[in-house]
Amino acid sequence: MLRVGESRCPCLRSSRLVAVPRLPARRRPSSEERSVGLLLAAGRLAIGAGIWLAPGPSLKALGFDAPDGQALTLARMAGARDLILGAWQASSLSDRSELGRATIAITAADACDVIAFAAVTRSGGPLRASVLGLAGAVPATALGAWLAARLRG
Repeated sequence: MLRVGESRCPCLRSSRLVAVPRLPARRRPSSEERSVGLLLAAGRLAIGAGIWLAPGPSLKALGFDAPDGQALTLARMAGARDLILGAWQASSLSDRSELGRATIAITAADACDVIAFAAVTRSGGPLRASVLGLAGAVPATALGAWLAARLRG
């Protein structure tokens, strides 16, 4: 029978506390970098969850016409992408290099979204969808590029 304070594990028998190592300051993002990373991750998670859980209303809110079954499938795929990228970025907020890698990936995805939304009207799609999509994707791309450049330096 073990008494209070005893342990069978030799590493837990010591009565002294063991400090958890922290990353060196240069490896941690600044509070400003963390805030921007959190903002980008939260936005991506919110959009991804909305598109995954309610693709029809989400596509209508983005300015698209009533989607068919194929469009709903593609929307859910995009929602899954955003959920995964947002979770990666959110989980990387305490490590500068990992946050940098996640930010480069989400910025590349946002840049591709800019191209896709710009092409909507060229392919005969609704102008409203193009404008609303660009209104979100362009600032996200610019903010992501700013953060990625800052994390590299």
